Amino acid sequence: MKRTILTVIARAALLLGATLAMTAVHAEEQQAVPVTPAPVTGSPGTATPTPYPQVTPPSTPKAGAHGGAPLLPPIDMPKPPKDQPLPALEQNETKPRTPGG
Repeated sequence: MKRTILTVIARAALLLGATLAMTAVHAEEQQAVPVTPAPVTGSPGTATPTPYPQVTPPSTPKAGAHGGAPLLPPIDMPKPPKDQPLPALEQNETKPRTPGG
């Protein structure tokens, strides 16, 4: 029984190897170098000349250049009220800490 199974596996491996070899040879035969014809004007893939001249964008203005006004108005930054202390700067009355305790 074992001998029959081993024989079947060996034949299948040989058949598979022969099939792969034939496929590789067949693929090599079919691979030919494609010949591309000379491009014809107006055919797909060729560059079309532009009918209009190329437009260059204007340069961006620089802030305060040539004595002009700044590009953006100044922004008033918020400030804390003068009569109230800042919460982060409040000094809490704490007991003096003793070393090691």
